Amino acid sequence: MKHVSAILTALVITAVIGFGIFVIGVSALSNTNTVPLQNSPGTGTTASVNSNTAADPASSNPNVQQLQQEVSALQSQLNQASQVLQQYQSLLQVLQQRGVIVIDQNGNIYLPQGDR
Repeated sequence: MKHVSAILTALVITAVIGFGIFVIGVSALSNTNTVPLQNSPGTGTTASVNSNTAADPASSNPNVQQLQQEVSALQSQLNQASQVLQQYQSLLQVLQQRGVIVIDQNGNIYLPQGDR
């Protein structure tokens, strides 16, 4: 008797879940509020953007100049940061050579225990 009630319960649950999936599928198929394919990313939008920039390079010229200025500003910041990093590296090397600090293989920095 336990097996029969378990099988009936499983069939009822399966039927309810199947009916729910069927209702969702019918609702999705009959839904008229859909977005056209042309508005989806990666389809016709990129072609129209590329054709607009190729057809009118004069209007994109200020944008290119602005981007080039931003790139040069970022490159100068990168160069400045590289110089500062090199200064810190040389400072750490000098401190390590003089025995003020010890740097292990993992990059951890320790102050040596000594009689100072």
